[in-house]
Amino acid sequence: MKIIERLVFIISWTIVISLSLYFLIENVGAYFTGYRSDSYSNNPIWVSSHLIGGTLALLTGPIQFSKWMRNKYINFHKLTGKIYIIGAFITGLSAVRLSLISSCVTCRVSLFILAVLVLFTTFSAWWCVKNRNIKAHQQFMLRSYICILSFVAVRIGGIIPLDFLFGQIEDPTFSRTVNEYFFSFVPIICGEIGIIWIPTLKNIKKSSSPTNR
Repeated sequence: MKIIERLVFIISWTIVISLSLYFLIENVGAYFTGYRSDSYSNNPIWVSSHLIGGTLALLTGPIQFSKWMRNKYINFHKLTGKIYIIGAFITGLSAVRLSLISSCVTCRVSLFILAVLVLFTTFSAWWCVKNRNIKAHQQFMLRSYICILSFVAVRIGGIIPLDFLFGQIEDPTFSRTVNEYFFSFVPIICGEIGIIWIPTLKNIKKSSSPTNR
């Protein structure tokens, strides 16, 4: 069982890091080559803040979940953790603002909810570590990073068609709405299942075993 869990862990992080790098190169990197979206042209400060904060969070996030790095280089872990929290707050706050003025009207509600979740989970992670509740801190850091990854998933969702789930959606506005909500919140639900549901079921199984009676 441990081998399977380790394999799933490696595959999951490989996918996460690969998609993050793809996003940084194709989406963020494009702005360094002269590309300017309509959103950027209308709101350069907020879009730039969103991109900078998101990049900081994406790059420092994986470091926070390395047990080896945390144990051997605790000061570096703390430093990158602070950078992550700053980046997450920047991208969350800028996303709140962008959700109010986005040209994609159907995206505004999902973007606002996701931005609030980023701010709440990141603040909760900081609050927990400040009060030395390490387990809760780790859980909220994971939730925060999943929310950050949801921003990425929404932007690159076009490379993963959802036709196999919902069929061909002819209305482009409805298709965009489905894409926004699916890639914004399905990762969060899956993360919550992994953080709470599965460990809870494992504990129930252990407590009900004959050796514990």
